[in-house]
Amino acid sequence: MEKEYVSHIGGHITLFFTVEKEGRLLRNQGSRGVGINIEHGVQVELSVKDIAGDVSDSSITVNTYQNHEMSDSDGFYRELLDDLVFARLLGKSPSFNISINLELPTSQGFAMSAAGLIAVALACRQYSNRGTKEQYFRICHRIERQNGSGLGDVLGIYAGGVEIRLQPGAPGASGRSLGFKCKQPVVLVWQPEESRHTAKYIDNENWQTKISSAGHKALDAIKSGPWDHSRWDDILEQSSKFCHESELVLEPERRDFLDKVMSIVRSVGLQSEVRIRLCMLGISCVILPRKLNRMLSDEESSLLESQFVEQGLASVVTGIDYQN
Repeated sequence: MEKEYVSHIGGHITLFFTVEKEGRLLRNQGSRGVGINIEHGVQVELSVKDIAGDVSDSSITVNTYQNHEMSDSDGFYRELLDDLVFARLLGKSPSFNISINLELPTSQGFAMSAAGLIAVALACRQYSNRGTKEQYFRICHRIERQNGSGLGDVLGIYAGGVEIRLQPGAPGASGRSLGFKCKQPVVLVWQPEESRHTAKYIDNENWQTKISSAGHKALDAIKSGPWDHSRWDDILEQSSKFCHESELVLEPERRDFLDKVMSIVRSVGLQSEVRIRLCMLGISCVILPRKLNRMLSDEESSLLESQFVEQGLASVVTGIDYQN
């Protein structure tokens, strides 16, 4: 049986950020900000299709979190294979069978595009055993920027855990980020049949100005000092301020969604134990612990998840992840 190379990369949620697109080189563009890495993400299985085949003839399938095959979704990943060959991190042959399985919805602020790219890239690295991890991350960052699908997700995933992006750009280039481990269950909630493409905001001058102004203010208030568990209160405070000062929370769809989520949290009596924060830039949120020493129990997490689903929302219990 042909050897299979398996890679899993968790998703990433941005809590606040800036838009930094001025750099001429894509590897220097990105965002500063704060976010969390989560356990649910993208799993990739890669095997050799034809040892004498051309890599451009690889078979790529992408499956949604609902286990439906996504049509016309392989271009993103073929671009990655081409770039890996160009960088001599992968040979022109063989061809591969690549299965990409998403564990969360796209365009809801869970960084499925970045996680998918990195998972495929690292599966290719397992096969080729060439280059450094940073080289693969840099290529993924560049493709994200070329397609307008993300700003700082690759840099955030590279840091792991609860992360702060201090300088925009790709890992190993101008990007600089830190992360700390934080073992906590969290609950994701999103509005089904809704999606928001990042480009709608970062390519709109008005949104870009409001987001960056609020993001710089939040980051300036939090960037000094150690980056560890002691900063949790600051993270919650600044992410709340960012949502209001950027006016993202004022969009009717988000406002109605958050009102519904808060009503459900109150109905189960957990409003004093958790904080609700938007996932940038979807119609989605993450339920975080108010204090790190008061972890949500399995029963509480499951209760929240079931209540959200009962009220017509989509939800999953996951955890903060630290992959480095």
